[in-house]
Amino acid sequence: EAECCSGVCGCESEYGADYCYNYCCSCYFAAADVANTSYSDKSQSKEVITIKEEEEMEIVEIKEEEEDPIEALEEYSAMLNDLGNFADIVQINTLSMVAEDYKSSTSSSFKIYKVIRTHLLKKNSSPAHKLPLVYVVDSILKNAKGQFVTLMEADAKNWLPVVYGMLNSDGRAKLKRVWNTWREFGIFGLKSWEEMGLCFRREEEQKAEELQSKSADGAGSVGGFRKRVSCYCDSFTCV
Repeated sequence: EAECCSGVCGCESEYGADYCYNYCCSCYFAAADVANTSYSDKSQSKEVITIKEEEEMEIVEIKEEEEDPIEALEEYSAMLNDLGNFADIVQINTLSMVAEDYKSSTSSSFKIYKVIRTHLLKKNSSPAHKLPLVYVVDSILKNAKGQFVTLMEADAKNWLPVVYGMLNSDGRAKLKRVWNTWREFGIFGLKSWEEMGLCFRREEEQKAEELQSKSADGAGSVGGFRKRVSCYCDSFTCV
């Protein structure tokens, strides 16, 4: 019998080069391309198969090895650290794909989300590191979805203003653009979306007040000098 895929559909290995969706021999592989990452996918449980050699191959026992959740979370945390201060689309997509494997489990989704949240609120990390983390959250919301949407809808209003306070004006503008897309994609309800974006509303109100104040100062000045305004009262003139 031919070996898995080799020489049949052109795959370079038994797991396929790039994406292998070809039926060949008795194999069918769909290997996601997560090259250049150190993460070993532990979301897929491994099967240990004991086979009894007889005239016909008989599967005697199939059992699942339990993954180590702590080790998986540590690896995910390390991947978040590796993001650095620049948004690498390959790394962001990989982190989103890993999260997608946990999207159906409330418990597992919460653990993954908690790791991301911890990095977002970490005070001793560079402010420039916050935006790439926000992009990971954004990718998970738009691609993985599942339980992550519910978790973030309830909690984003708590961490988003904190992250906003860590960023400079350019970073805040980019954060606001991400927040706006959540409304455009209809990811959250209007009320929840508005609550998590209160920091942007306050910023707009503050800018409006400053502009109004400058306009008022300008109206009372000519050529940089304060105009004399007469008030005709009963017995005196005021400025």
